[in-house]
Amino acid sequence: MRILLSFHRFLKNLKNLDFIGFLSIRLYLFYIFWSAGTDKLNTLDQFTEWLGSLGLIFPEIFSWVVIVTEIGGACLLLIGLFVRWAAIPLLIVMASAILLVHWQNGWALESNGIEMAVTYSIMLVILLLSGGGKYFSLDHWISRK
Repeated sequence: MRILLSFHRFLKNLKNLDFIGFLSIRLYLFYIFWSAGTDKLNTLDQFTEWLGSLGLIFPEIFSWVVIVTEIGGACLLLIGLFVRWAAIPLLIVMASAILLVHWQNGWALESNGIEMAVTYSIMLVILLLSGGGKYFSLDHWISRK
């Protein structure tokens, strides 16, 4: 029983390292959105044409909105600045991707389904609700009292 109680205390003390989880999520999502945004920027004409083929009005404007949201949001996540604010437009981009692109393919990643988009959205919701974490987030240092 003492071993279980000791292990429980150890697990309880891991709360002091909770910033590592938030930092990990931010770094992972930085890579995802930076890569997605820069890929779209490098193939802007094809991306705009593809958005137009989805039936979106003003695909040129939406192309830039998506690119700026992904690249700008990635940068903010990386440095931990305005993390909650950055999560909102990124969630809108993910919801749009889920509904316009992946929904008809079902769940599975293998069939270009919604699996990864939902996973990224869950991570963004965690950041929206909890912020960027302690120590390695500019939000933490700016909001300290």
